[in-house]
Amino acid sequence: MEKTRSTETRERWLAILADSLVSLVILALALSPLLLLTTPEVPIGREAMIRFFGSAGPAMLVLAGTFVYVRDLLRERRRIETRLEDVVEERTRELQAINQELRDEIFVRQQAERSFRRSSRHFRALFDTAASPIILIDSSFRIRQWNASAEALFGYSRDEAVGRNLVETFIPEEYRDEMSWKILKTLGAGQLQETLETGIQGYDGTDHIVLWNLNLLQDEEDEQNQLILIGQNISEIRRTQDQLHYLAHFDVLTDTANRRLFEDRCQRALASASRHGHHCALIALDVDHFKRINDTLGHDAGDALLKTLSRRLKDSVREEDTIARLGGDEFAVLLHHVSGADGCEKVARSILEALTEPVSVPGSELVITSSIGIALAPDDGSHYEQLLKNADMAMYRAKKAGRNNIQFFSEDMNQEMQRLMSLEQELRAGIRAGELQLHYQPVLDARSGQLVALESLLRWNHPTRGLLTPADFLEVAEQSGQLHAIGQWICNNACLQARAIQAMSGTPVRISINLSSRQYNHPGLAEELSQTIAETRLDPSLLMVEIDERILAERLGETATVLHSLKKKGIGLVLDRFGSGLSSLTLLRELPFDQVKIDPPLMQWAPQDENTAAITHTLISLARQLNLKVAAAGVETEEQDRFLRQSGCHMLQGHRFCYPVTSEELPELFAELREGRELLPVLPDTGTIRNR
Repeated sequence: MEKTRSTETRERWLAILADSLVSLVILALALSPLLLLTTPEVPIGREAMIRFFGSAGPAMLVLAGTFVYVRDLLRERRRIETRLEDVVEERTRELQAINQELRDEIFVRQQAERSFRRSSRHFRALFDTAASPIILIDSSFRIRQWNASAEALFGYSRDEAVGRNLVETFIPEEYRDEMSWKILKTLGAGQLQETLETGIQGYDGTDHIVLWNLNLLQDEEDEQNQLILIGQNISEIRRTQDQLHYLAHFDVLTDTANRRLFEDRCQRALASASRHGHHCALIALDVDHFKRINDTLGHDAGDALLKTLSRRLKDSVREEDTIARLGGDEFAVLLHHVSGADGCEKVARSILEALTEPVSVPGSELVITSSIGIALAPDDGSHYEQLLKNADMAMYRAKKAGRNNIQFFSEDMNQEMQRLMSLEQELRAGIRAGELQLHYQPVLDARSGQLVALESLLRWNHPTRGLLTPADFLEVAEQSGQLHAIGQWICNNACLQARAIQAMSGTPVRISINLSSRQYNHPGLAEELSQTIAETRLDPSLLMVEIDERILAERLGETATVLHSLKKKGIGLVLDRFGSGLSSLTLLRELPFDQVKIDPPLMQWAPQDENTAAITHTLISLARQLNLKVAAAGVETEEQDRFLRQSGCHMLQGHRFCYPVTSEELPELFAELREGRELLPVLPDTGTIRNR
């Protein structure tokens, strides 16, 4: 009911409004001429308006009022429309700006999404193609991501690996606890980075060593942190490091400790012995005549021998003891916790016996011996250098005692060493002061008695010790490295003296020199001698070089080349102490000797012993058949003289005929010879020249 009444009222007002609008339209049409005159350019005059409306009457006044009202309404409408247009235009501009911002934001977001997708593709490409295995795990150690390098290393595809527990599935048991602790430490403590080294076994069964870099991956949206493990296969690096460590501490040939490691262990053992009051010992040993084996059978045989000896040494000592190769054929053994000299000697005896067992090497079977020296700590030394030095002294004493034996260090050895050190210093000073001399012993023709050669003999005119022979100081010279310089001095002075001798004698007199075994091994010996001969303008045929048969037998391989070179230079070669070894025939066959000298012990015994006489006769006969001159040195008695002349010896030398003379005494000797002095005595039943 109420609703119907409201509807009727609204319809009635709408009808009234419609009638009013119609009336206003009719009024507007009636007043249109006047309205046209009311423009701003042509305003209606006040008087005209009064006349117009005054004549119109009241109705017209109402109409005029209405007109004015309508006009104002229209003007207000135009103002409102203008304002609305301005507002709409401003709003339009604002909306356009907002739309542009939205478009820009959308563009930026699209660019970011494209960049993110591109970065994701790049990351995935890098992740999949990285040379290092990369694994993403969660806090439960379960694998979330697994790249291609991890597949190659472990042999599991991504699908097979994802979801598995990394530690339990892929890490060897001995590394699991450490890796689990490192992972939990990184995740729990917020440690951003950790490193860990583990061993793993590849899909092909190959063992690898991997260095893992553990990096915490913090996700703000996901409260559960994750971990990225980046691995580096350092197997080759570790193998190289292990190899370098091995090379730095072990001898490659024998697989024993080297000098550096041995010294470290000795220092530790000595410190332990000092703290706990027990003994340890250092054994020094080397192989007797090892160089001869190397020279005759070759380095391969020598290396095989050293390998065998090192194995036997290991079998002869306890596992806690240390064996070291210090160089060449020199070995050392460190014995821990020994019970004194008796315990050391027992071990040394077992080593000596083990080393004397036959050794098979390429091309031969050898029976070798060794010399052993022992120093006890702390009695013989409290630090490594002292202990090793004392053990070495004991070993050299064993060599001097005939080799193949054991010697303990004693204080007299130290005193002997001090004496030798003092002698070494004196020798250096003596060389600088010109105290070395050459003495000359005549060599006579066994038939005519004529002086045909002089053997130069080295002497040291020591200011306090007197006249010393090479036996008194050559060992010191060799150990101190002065031997080569002494040999050069001998060559220079002998060549200079040889020229003077030719002028004094009037006839060719050959000069012979003796050089050490070490000089014969010097590859430049022939050239040095040749240069000296050229500088002194000496006929090379007047110079002879003597070499001991025993030395030559020990170093035949090295010395043979030098001797052939000397022979090509025109220098004469003499085999000294001929018959002293078992290799005389071999040496005569293979080397270009001009002369041999009979070994003095043969001469000493030959006159009284039939067997020695037979051997000496045979040697002289053999040399003569080979067109070699035969000389005998060290002749002291008439019986020796007679035997040698009767045996066909070409030349004689010794105290029976003439003692060695100095270079200053040579002019007097040659003057006496020119005056008729005879050096060769007449034998009672031979009619040969007698010494006056």
